Amino acid sequence: MTISATAELGATARRRRFGRRDALFLFLLTVPTLVVVLLVFGVPLGYALNLSLHRVNMLTQKQVWFGFQNYTDIVPSAEFLWALARTAYFAVVTVLGGLVLGLAMALLLNMSFLGRGILRSVVLIPWAMAPVTVGILWGWVFDGGYGSLNALLFDLGLIDTPVALMGDTTWAFHILAFVHVWNQAPLTTLLLLAGLQSMPDNLHRAARIDGAGAVARFFRITLPWLKPMLLMVMILTTINSIMAFDVIWTMTKGGPGSATTTVAWLGYAEGFQVKRFGEGAAILFLLSFACLVLGYVYLRLFAAGDKRRAALVAAAPVTGVGRAGRLGTLTLPAPRMPKLSAATRRRLGRVGTYIAAVAVFVWSAGPFIMLIIMSLSPASDLVRSPPTLVPDSLTLQNYEFVLFPTASSDVGATVGQSSVQATRVPRSIMNSVIVAAAVTVINVILGTIAGYAYSRSRHSRLMNGTLWVLMMTRMAPSLALILPFFILFRTFDLIDTREGLIIAYCSLILPLSTWMMKGYFDGLPQNLERAARVDGCSRLATLWKIVRPIAMPGIIAAAIFCFLVSWNEFVFALILTSTTASQTIPVIISGFLAQLRFYDFGPMFAASVLAVIPPVFIVLVFQRYLVRGMLAGSIKG
Repeated sequence: MTISATAELGATARRRRFGRRDALFLFLLTVPTLVVVLLVFGVPLGYALNLSLHRVNMLTQKQVWFGFQNYTDIVPSAEFLWALARTAYFAVVTVLGGLVLGLAMALLLNMSFLGRGILRSVVLIPWAMAPVTVGILWGWVFDGGYGSLNALLFDLGLIDTPVALMGDTTWAFHILAFVHVWNQAPLTTLLLLAGLQSMPDNLHRAARIDGAGAVARFFRITLPWLKPMLLMVMILTTINSIMAFDVIWTMTKGGPGSATTTVAWLGYAEGFQVKRFGEGAAILFLLSFACLVLGYVYLRLFAAGDKRRAALVAAAPVTGVGRAGRLGTLTLPAPRMPKLSAATRRRLGRVGTYIAAVAVFVWSAGPFIMLIIMSLSPASDLVRSPPTLVPDSLTLQNYEFVLFPTASSDVGATVGQSSVQATRVPRSIMNSVIVAAAVTVINVILGTIAGYAYSRSRHSRLMNGTLWVLMMTRMAPSLALILPFFILFRTFDLIDTREGLIIAYCSLILPLSTWMMKGYFDGLPQNLERAARVDGCSRLATLWKIVRPIAMPGIIAAAIFCFLVSWNEFVFALILTSTTASQTIPVIISGFLAQLRFYDFGPMFAASVLAVIPPVFIVLVFQRYLVRGMLAGSIKG
């Protein structure tokens, strides 16, 4: 054997050793995340399955084995079948409505016009608001006595007596769907806007040169390009619709009658209102199975759609497409002679753009501004009969009563249960800050290192398998974990503690933060990392000194997302806390509804505004990071 051949074999052996070391290093980076997910998701989910096979004797608190009888009793029951039908209809209506609205707003925000940056921030306000606050706001708008809708109709002279829409079964259900769309559509807008911004300019440029109009380009270029993201949006919004709970809790509580009783609400009611833990766990486990199936379908379709989009880019020329009207494999229709001049079309397009921008601004910011006005209105104006939208005066008394309750002597004489609730607001805001900050730090650290490891080992079957498992855990509804968390936390004395909330929230957020950071790292070039390794820098030092600084926009975006989700989380906080020692602001706001009195409307709205100020401020200031950092990178994943 020659010297050169021996040297080549030695170099090959060294590369293999380095490759194995790198693979081991990357796997070890994912171990903390996998362990946390196993403990805070896998164990409770396994406990939920076990609980669904038992029934709990409320006298002895012992579990009795029933096998699959809980399932066989539930599935054919009329109550479950009707709840399943309502859930399916609710999901179809809200997903399609949110998809159409979100796509329209994304297309508008992708255009160039004065004030676009401000509108991009404003459109995210509904998403930044906690669903509990959204329920409080819209519940008052549609209130059958003093609500804002009745006030508007009275002011316009259209009615003589209040209209109680929420008392009608059909209206109540569709109003609930409308509110859910208002709250969730901005997330669709955010995702689709990131997809539009990642689209190569030469695709549309080539089609325009060949005479294709805006409608043809939309259906032949834009939609095919957005198809992977549309699939992602559909599965995420479908799961969010199936899991919808917060708005139902604050607006209807499953009523009137059972008109808004979905599978999620039925499982909660069985487990915590009727105390039939086994039956409730079975219902929620069936919900989990449906979401996991949807999650699997999404991951398969998303991977296939990403390949088709790559083929579209490869097929597109840099300039024109020729007289045949073909863009790669896409056949464009023959150009038509415009009926209006180019200057007229531009002017009309500009006017239409600004009209649409004003409409989107009113849609997004109008209800939030209304909430602020209501928080500044005296109780006498809020409960006036007949109601009116225009208050006689504005006051800061509601904020004074919430933030400094001992100084509100004029209201103190009438303090009742609900007013005591108002005094809990400052402590709950502090609890929310502590819990959200801790969850954000934990999830950003673990999600960043795990996301980097998954991005740099995308050809490893082991790593891809664990990533699939990690993402599938996010597809399970949080309600399915409520019962096992409650029972396990009660066993380990974690009920009513901030530590318990932090643990529970990690089960929701860690898979998402990992996926986001993986997508961001996928979009970062590896040249600097290779250069640092050649210079003798270790893999860990490269991660800290080279990768971390250039990944900071993605890290900030992930931190914002983690903070928003943990700040607005309601279900876990509602079930796992019981006193002001650990209750967060969404729970305190929902507590106003338990025994609401006329003088507490103002403080309730003031507390709602205080609850949405931090997330709305973050969204308004850092929306560029959300669009460009987190999402632009995740599309490439």
